[in-house]
Amino acid sequence: MQKAKILTSLMLAVSALVPLASHAQGHDRDHDRRWDRDRHEERVDVDRRADREMAHRWNRGERIPPEYRDRQYIIDNWRDHHLAPPPRGAHWIGVNGGYYLVQPSGVVLNVTIGG
Repeated sequence: MQKAKILTSLMLAVSALVPLASHAQGHDRDHDRRWDRDRHEERVDVDRRADREMAHRWNRGERIPPEYRDRQYIIDNWRDHHLAPPPRGAHWIGVNGGYYLVQPSGVVLNVTIGG
C-alpha cells in the first residue's frame, strides 16, 4: 500500500512538471539559436551564368568566355537555324537568342540575332 501511495505521488509530481518543461524554452522563436531566424530580408540567389547571358551581346572581334563555348551552347544543326555553314574549325554557338560564329580561340567572326 505504501509503495502504491509513493508511486502515485511520484506520477502526479512528474505529470505536473512535464508541461512546465515543454514551456521552458523561450517564446522568442529562436529555437535553432540562429539570431537571424526572424529576419525577413529578401534573399535572392543569383544565377550568375544566367545574368551574364542576359547582359552580354558580343560583337565581331570580341572574345567569348570559355564557359559559352561548351557543348551545351554549340549549334551543330546550323541549317535548321537558317545559319550559313561555318568555315573549317569554326562553329556556331547560341546564347540568349543570338547566334555567334566563333573561332576555336573564342573570337567572334559573325553575329546573327534571332536566326
